Amino acid sequence: ARALAIRPSILLLDEPFAALDKNLRLDMQIEVKRLQRVSGITTLIVTHDQEEALSMADRVAVLSHGKLEQFGSPSDVYDRPQTLFVNTFVGSTNRMPGVVVSADRTAAKVRLDAGAEIIARPAGGTLSEGGRVTVCIRPEHLQFVGDETGFAGVVGMSLPLGATVVHEVTTADGSGVKVSQARIGAARALENGVAVRLAPLAPSLANAFPATL
Repeated sequence: ARALAIRPSILLLDEPFAALDKNLRLDMQIEVKRLQRVSGITTLIVTHDQEEALSMADRVAVLSHGKLEQFGSPSDVYDRPQTLFVNTFVGSTNRMPGVVVSADRTAAKVRLDAGAEIIARPAGGTLSEGGRVTVCIRPEHLQFVGDETGFAGVVGMSLPLGATVVHEVTTADGSGVKVSQARIGAARALENGVAVRLAPLAPSLANAFPATL
């Protein structure tokens, strides 16, 4: 209130929600964003909480060693990362190595080292047939499938985390991937050692980056 009373041209907030309980923090984030919209004051927030940054900001800049990796809306930064660094730094993601089977500007077929072929969105440069790539898939963008599609794995551990259940799965090449499911319907913790198959919810939700990046 004191900061707004002088009608500043820019409002600086240094971790304003850090000492608040989770429920109160969410209420205050909504209230501060509402006040910012009403007042129209440009606001700069310092936070170490990525979810807070993505929910509060209109534009996000991602820096690495002084280099601007990406600047855009929270949705673009999270869903359409331009570099491997952005994809791995912002939020949680699974990194899966593979080889390009075929590719064009909109889609790439990748044979994963985990033992299956998937379709991914080319990102971070031109992909060529036979080239090594790193495919990034966020935990919430993976699903369990009951047929022979996708890639196989074995459940190592399941963690109920409030509204979600996170499963840690070991793939055929020994890599570990995480799968996040909303706790609705049949979503539940799975027994250790259960064999499963996984696939992306949609091709556009898997990002393929040249392995040299």
